[in-house]
Amino acid sequence: MRGVVMAAIAPVAAVPARGLPRRASSRFPRGSPRVRLAPAPHRTSSLRDRVGTRYPSSEVRTRRFAAASDAPTAPDAAPDAGPDAAPAPAPARLDLEGDELVLVVGGAGRVGARVVRRLASAGARCRVLTRDPSSKAATALRDACPPGTVELARGDVTEPGPKGDAALAAALLGCTHVVACFGAQRISKIGDVLGLGAPETNDVTHPAAVNFRGVARLATAAANAGTVRRFVRVTGMSVGYHPADPIAVLLNAVLSMTIKWQLRGERAVRECGVPYTVVRPGNLLDTPRPRGSVVLVGHGDAKVPAGKVSRDDVAEVISVATFAKNCQNATVGVAGAPAPTGGIASQMAWDPARGMHYVAVEHEESVREGDDVAAMLEGVEADVGELRDRRHFPFVAAFVAALFGAATLATAGLVAAARALLKL
Repeated sequence: MRGVVMAAIAPVAAVPARGLPRRASSRFPRGSPRVRLAPAPHRTSSLRDRVGTRYPSSEVRTRRFAAASDAPTAPDAAPDAGPDAAPAPAPARLDLEGDELVLVVGGAGRVGARVVRRLASAGARCRVLTRDPSSKAATALRDACPPGTVELARGDVTEPGPKGDAALAAALLGCTHVVACFGAQRISKIGDVLGLGAPETNDVTHPAAVNFRGVARLATAAANAGTVRRFVRVTGMSVGYHPADPIAVLLNAVLSMTIKWQLRGERAVRECGVPYTVVRPGNLLDTPRPRGSVVLVGHGDAKVPAGKVSRDDVAEVISVATFAKNCQNATVGVAGAPAPTGGIASQMAWDPARGMHYVAVEHEESVREGDDVAAMLEGVEADVGELRDRRHFPFVAAFVAALFGAATLATAGLVAAARALLKL
């Protein structure tokens, strides 16, 4: 079902601006890193108005960082990447301070495992919190990393009471950083929309239990540990979208209001008292970055087009941002584009005269694109202002009501047609 949802969202989330010529950029002189800042923010125009515009191409170059280990390629590079995959970049040097011990919650998952391997190859020790340390995924991850760099600990952020708190406290003992890359993937039930059975409090698989209360419990335990210098939370790109955004509405409707609870989890992380970093990836790819594609990185309230991005690139963003000083108390969005965009993306819009149509939207000023993740992260700045809660439910309720109304009308039409045929 998750694949069905992502397939439905992908055409809306990452529509290339076809027919738009590349835009010149004079922000970086010749020889600068391959990082392109987008033009002025929030200017929109229709694709029809843009087609005749000509932009000269800009010359950019790639900046590489010295590897933090002797590994000749990135530690998460797939051995069977194939001819369509972009060459694996040399891993960037991480700003480690002495003997780092990182607790990775969700470390046996598809993103978490990449983060663990990346950190272990860079010289950091990792402790992976998992419900079952003897599982095949957990033991395989430990055995794939350099000896002595990865240990497994049992724990569950949704386990309340003294036993659960003691497990988290034991897992956090001596940890300098926490990376929380877990989340609920629960398909909506009728009770989520009608408010029946209080699933938000009675179901431990509900996003309210995992994305909010579990995150808050982990953040509080990290603050109480007294040794944690950074708490890194991985959520999703749509957490920063307006509640009326079609992607946010669809995800909330299908996945039990997951965006609402991810947002509340982010707020709990900000309020725990430990310096934080929030990473919001777009639609995730299991394969390496496709050849010719680029990565988009933004920070703060900037809306990054939610294109497909390789889990390898997301893991690199998490790994670098965990220790980067300028990423402290910052929110980082990361996505991808199949080709350089020139600072322009196309997205769906609606107005009474034209209905649903695509418009060309220039990236915001703080959004950068390129193929050097570490160089783009150098432009990240700390968040300004507080993260406010948003009212998601009214838009989801309106969407569900519209679907129900459409289904009712369609059913009535079919019944009327059937009756007409029977009278013939």
